[in-house]
Amino acid sequence: MKASMILTTVMIATGLSGCAHSVMRGSVAMKTSENEAHVCLGKGEVAVGDRVTLYRNACVGGGAGSADRGGASCEKKEVGMGSVQQILNKHYSVVRFDQGVQFDEGSIVEKR
Repeated sequence: MKASMILTTVMIATGLSGCAHSVMRGSVAMKTSENEAHVCLGKGEVAVGDRVTLYRNACVGGGAGSADRGGASCEKKEVGMGSVQQILNKHYSVVRFDQGVQFDEGSIVEKR
């Protein structure tokens, strides 16, 4: 029970901190359409017109919920490309992904 409360508190604190926390940098924060999203890359990190690459983590082994993750292996896989359309503020920008690129909230985005 105590561990559950601690985990809940950490999750709430992380959510409230938004993209200010380094763990969130480069993630898709909100999917706004089939080809656009708000991404945690803002003013000073990207500029309008910058090309970005979308990645996902492909993990194998270890099993979900496994206490021993020794056999798990993850690899960053390139999914597609996009471009910065608008800088919203110091934390967020709007990225439009190329035709056919499929993405979800939490996907990883990096400047080319």
